[in-house]
Amino acid sequence: MPTPRVRASRFVVALGAVTAALLGASVLPAAPAPSRPTTAAPSSPSGPTLRGTRGPSAPLHAAGRWTVDRYGRVVVLHGVNRVAKAAPYAPEAFGFGPDDLAFLADHGLNVVRLGVDFRGLMPTPGVVDHAYLDALERTVDAAAAERIFVLLDFHQDGFGPLVHGNGFPEWMTITDGLDNPPVPFPLYYIGNPALQRAFENFWTNRLGPDGVGIQDSFLRGFDAVVRRFGGDRWVAGYELMNEPWPGADWASCADATGCPELEAERLVPFAQRAERIVRRHSPGQLLAVEPFVLFNFGQGPTTMPGLAPGRAMLATHSYALSVAGEEAVVRLTNEAADAQSVPAIITEFGASTSVALADRLADQFDAGRLSWIFWEYAESLIGDEHEPAGLDNLANPAAFAALARPFPSAIAGTPIGWAFDDEHTVFELVYDRVLPRGSLADPALATVISVPRLHYPNGYRVVAIGARVVSAPCSEELVVRPRRGARYIAVRVEPATDTATCEPVGA
Repeated sequence: MPTPRVRASRFVVALGAVTAALLGASVLPAAPAPSRPTTAAPSSPSGPTLRGTRGPSAPLHAAGRWTVDRYGRVVVLHGVNRVAKAAPYAPEAFGFGPDDLAFLADHGLNVVRLGVDFRGLMPTPGVVDHAYLDALERTVDAAAAERIFVLLDFHQDGFGPLVHGNGFPEWMTITDGLDNPPVPFPLYYIGNPALQRAFENFWTNRLGPDGVGIQDSFLRGFDAVVRRFGGDRWVAGYELMNEPWPGADWASCADATGCPELEAERLVPFAQRAERIVRRHSPGQLLAVEPFVLFNFGQGPTTMPGLAPGRAMLATHSYALSVAGEEAVVRLTNEAADAQSVPAIITEFGASTSVALADRLADQFDAGRLSWIFWEYAESLIGDEHEPAGLDNLANPAAFAALARPFPSAIAGTPIGWAFDDEHTVFELVYDRVLPRGSLADPALATVISVPRLHYPNGYRVVAIGARVVSAPCSEELVVRPRRGARYIAVRVEPATDTATCEPVGA
């Protein structure tokens, strides 16, 4: 089996071949080479002043298969989850604050998937805890101050504590008295009849203790959250339910053909009700919908999100048990998103400090042109959340560096491909200047590439075809603008050979 670095290097070569075919240029080598560098000295821009030089500009929208910013540029999101599964269920109570968000932004990460727990949101039937929303809002505001987008994630695992999971309070958990063995995660999905029945009763909207359907109560809480954040430009949208489970009849979802009938019967009507709420309160935020959790092992396709294009987004996770399964998750995610003309994002992967795993999965997502959000900041990345965030307070600095990789955060066009070869510290991007909505990008729109200094401690240089560099020397946000008449653009970043080019990390 080839190593992740070899795969990445081959993809960089493939991008060079695309560049050659499109532009008649020589194929860019996979290893660093001194040919045709443009140093980081900014060139004199011609024409109108560039817009969008600080990365993606809020708010985000859907444009067919892509997520785009206010200028219509394709946006790529890299970030982390922060989900508090213990009382009081707000990450700020555990130390997640402005210092963490500044640290993430300083290393190029631009999205946080922020958990909403119903035990905090609606601890008693029908009553929304607005103090809990206040706590979430403080975190959203701190993220916005760092130009970090937030995806509000309605999170559960195994339904709730009454059935040995987390997420939903006991009053929402109707088990009909079925056997409730203490089976651990994730086996409780297939080995706990009470958990399975709780999900089935959610899908059928069984009446809760207040005489209101359990799903209706969920949507009342969802409505309260969208009302609170519907006008927030840095809230990209809402992930309707983390890792939903069909119930006792789960087996068909593990089949090679998936379970489209169960998705249509249970997930689609639920998502349609939520979509109406988002449309009512928000001018353009996205509703991210996940398939049933078995999709995340790469065994079969999905028909989700099952909603009309424009406001819908497909959210999937990658937890496959083999490389082939991981690659299938990427392929099946893209097939579903392409078929329904909606953006897609991997909202969970990792759950580990393994550098090899982070590298391999990030390489796969890059090859699939997918945004991603790592699981989870407090569990696997930061050392002590109550201490100041920084490189000296990490559980595994190498794993963090694998995530803080170069990537194109805002593309003034449509990406053909990008890749990072971590063996040679080479990044390449190739894109078409035609935007997803069909028009040629304005020459005054910048393309921005995040180039974290962690990977280029002595600086970098750039080979740009069809574009010129206009950012400051070795800026961690590399900005390019198109040359006159260029349709296709290729950008290559490689380490500088002159160690005096930039100050080293920490200087």
